[in-house]
Amino acid sequence: MNKRNSLFKKVSPIIASSALLLGATSGATEITPNIVGGQPADTSQWQFYTQILNSNGSTAFCGGSYIGDGYVLTAAHCVKNKATRFLHVKVAGFVLGGNDGDRIQVAEKFVHPQYNSNTLNHDVALLKLERTPTLGRQVALAQSNINQYVRNGDFITVAGLGRLSEGGSRPSNLQEVSVPLVSDQVCNQSGGSYANVGDVAFCAGFAQGQKDSCSGDSGGPIVVNSGGQTVQLGIVSWGVGCARPAKYGVYADVAALGSWIDSVKGGAQPISVSYTQSQTLPNFKLGEQVAHTYTIKNTGTSAFTFASVALENSGVASTPVKSIDSCSASTLQANQSCQVNVEFTATAPGTANVALKFKLDGSQTTYSAKITALATSSDSSCKGTWNASSVYDKPDQVTYYGKVYEALWWTQGDIPADSGKWGVWQEIGVDSSCKQ
Repeated sequence: MNKRNSLFKKVSPIIASSALLLGATSGATEITPNIVGGQPADTSQWQFYTQILNSNGSTAFCGGSYIGDGYVLTAAHCVKNKATRFLHVKVAGFVLGGNDGDRIQVAEKFVHPQYNSNTLNHDVALLKLERTPTLGRQVALAQSNINQYVRNGDFITVAGLGRLSEGGSRPSNLQEVSVPLVSDQVCNQSGGSYANVGDVAFCAGFAQGQKDSCSGDSGGPIVVNSGGQTVQLGIVSWGVGCARPAKYGVYADVAALGSWIDSVKGGAQPISVSYTQSQTLPNFKLGEQVAHTYTIKNTGTSAFTFASVALENSGVASTPVKSIDSCSASTLQANQSCQVNVEFTATAPGTANVALKFKLDGSQTTYSAKITALATSSDSSCKGTWNASSVYDKPDQVTYYGKVYEALWWTQGDIPADSGKWGVWQEIGVDSSCKQ
């Protein structure tokens, strides 16, 4: 997943809204055709907004937020590959390339140990500053659950110095926009990478598009006015293009990631869990049994205990059976591992998915390790021409188990049959040569 090309956005917010910054939390707003760029922000309400810069540069490449105690919150993909000594922040900086705000060297960098650069899950990082800022003020972070503050359809507001349109120019001053919270179910229907949004991320935007955050906005805050207090709900993470219909903005969920944020700020050693988040297994035929071993390892220095361990199946996978489970209710010390062995079959030709989901004591995070395998019929011609390792783009066509699909945009590895109404593949016909 590329966050910075024409398909994937966010490295700070673009914004477009007829609603004022933090004032609207629910209800409808007028949609003005072709508006993508936003209105100038009321900087008095964004005193926590922070620019992320290279030490030798003056133009922010990401946004962030000051959360107190000398810490700035941002997206992991903004700073993952940057050395700490080359990172500066500008707290309460509202001018792109300007001399405003309090510029400070970053002393330490903390990237969430479960950050996945392919899916952008756990897209959160903390920057510890060399000193406390003399300008600006801290923002309150959402606690426990985002639904304590907003419901689906309520408006939340994002700000940044990113592009004013997809592939367009950047503003001189901070911009803002209000967009509605979108349910995980609706977001997942957009297909592609959106199908995996949930647990530690949420979507916001209009089905019609037109208002959104964009390239240059990553790491910036999306907030709500809760009882007169500004509360940060999320961190700008990614999206397909900018303000495209049914291609919502995706935001790291601050409440869901709160226990890790608190552990870093509190000086405790953050829990570090190692496991394979997504794996494609070899194809298998109907009637064959698939066996797989999930391994979970404690790669940190603090012990943790499993609160729950469960299996979920989807697609054509049968209900999985545990043959071995050394993880449930166990405690892993540093460098210790445990395993869960599963076995399953397929109920029909197609994609079989089995996910191991687990939680740890004292954490709100749900960890998910997913395996995928293609179940084939005895007639190999039914597999068709689609290849998981091939790159497709509009108007490429493939056959997949008796059906013909056309690519709507760039894709690699997205299974045609799994595309929903807004997915990367569109079903356009039937391959009569395939006998199922």
